[in-house]
Amino acid sequence: MAMKRRLHIIFAGLLVGGIAGYIAFSGHWPRYVFAHAGGLAIMGFMGLAAGAIAAGKGRNPRLAFRLAFTLPILLGIAAVLILLSRAGRGCGGVVSLAASFLVIAIYGIAGSRSSS
Repeated sequence: MAMKRRLHIIFAGLLVGGIAGYIAFSGHWPRYVFAHAGGLAIMGFMGLAAGAIAAGKGRNPRLAFRLAFTLPILLGIAAVLILLSRAGRGCGGVVSLAASFLVIAIYGIAGSRSSS
């Protein structure tokens, strides 16, 4: 329980800091660093949501968090690398969000684990 609370505080801080930095550095390159910090926070909250859904269905919440947080970030990085090699620029945020939503949807649709 204490770990969830710490993660909520960390992700909330990243989100607030990311939004503040994005606004403060309008038109300058640090804006993108803060935008990614905010995006990391959103992915973290999505991971926590997946973990909560999984726990409610008797499944492993840590695995759900990892699948909805770490896996989408890695897929987003891979998408950026592919886009950079082909187009010279790109954003992996859409890929990360889609992958995280997919994990949450799968956990939401999946039935409860039977205790037999």
